[in-house]
Amino acid sequence: MAHAQNTGGSSLALSASSNSVAVLPDDPSTAISYTAYEAGGPITRQQVREERTASLHMKYIPAGWKVLPLSPHDKVLLGLKDLYSPFSIGSIVISAGYSHLANGQPNYGTNGGAFAQRVGAAFVRDSSEGIFTDAIFAPLLHEDPRYYVEGSDYGVIHRSLYAITRPIITRSDSGRPRLNAAMLLGYAGSSALTYAYYPSSNRNMKDTVATFGGGIGGAALGFFVTEFTSGIMQRMHPAAK
Repeated sequence: MAHAQNTGGSSLALSASSNSVAVLPDDPSTAISYTAYEAGGPITRQQVREERTASLHMKYIPAGWKVLPLSPHDKVLLGLKDLYSPFSIGSIVISAGYSHLANGQPNYGTNGGAFAQRVGAAFVRDSSEGIFTDAIFAPLLHEDPRYYVEGSDYGVIHRSLYAITRPIITRSDSGRPRLNAAMLLGYAGSSALTYAYYPSSNRNMKDTVATFGGGIGGAALGFFVTEFTSGIMQRMHPAAK
């Protein structure tokens, strides 16, 4: 038995057969595999390799790969794993380095000790952004925190606009496009938390708003880089685990 529903020019097709998939709106390159998931059975490694199904703990999904729905527990683990990925750690160091060279906020100074403080502050800020967004608000608001690479089937302008708008637009657990409330609230909460560890000179509304804007801008840049380095990412993850 199968049925299809049109949503804004896109379709959501479900089937109970062993090879069925659900095509997600606004992202024809991605599908949810229901092969053994709906039946409650285990999904073997061979199925994963054959169907190119992403691991539940992959946050950045290569173009054309299938995904499984995330439970609240999966989202928590996804967020925690992403915090300590090489990409996240590299972003923290780069962010702290830029702030140090520009002598920007948080204003610790420009000596070696100040750089270490900046790295620590960046780690706390990025960690709290990830925990608030992926582990708290995404489960509560039923949002999918993963980034779905569009890939070379789309033009450069389309992919660029898609990537930089993901901090504002995401998808629900059912695949429908919606406001990325989890990220906006998560980054707002993380920015407010800087009152607890930033220098006193930066504990004000102006700097808090700047921290929030910088975080959203950094997320957009990160998605942009991911979109156009997806080939490298796919080689790093040849099969889900």
